Amino acid sequence: MKLPVCWSCGETFRWKELLFVVEGRKTCRNCGAKQYTTTHSKWRAGVLVLPVIYIPWITRLIFDVSFVVQLTLGVLLLVICSAIVPFYYQFTDKQQPLFK
Repeated sequence: MKLPVCWSCGETFRWKELLFVVEGRKTCRNCGAKQYTTTHSKWRAGVLVLPVIYIPWITRLIFDVSFVVQLTLGVLLLVICSAIVPFYYQFTDKQQPLFK
């Protein structure tokens, strides 16, 4: 897994820069070009977050764990997914719709 690069200058983004990508937009620190996440990377990031929603809920149903355990598991999964999502981003020069 590697971090995405700028479509304009080829500069690799830093991991901490990609933790907070607002509305799929980012600006390159090297050349200043606007970056937009591709439709494909939006879908991949969305699918990666699905376990954060379902695993704690399913765990509580199957294993009858307490709400505190369910909440802790949810927060732990959220932190893990937030750390992994920047590796799934791809950028382009034009904003793409989520549904084509």
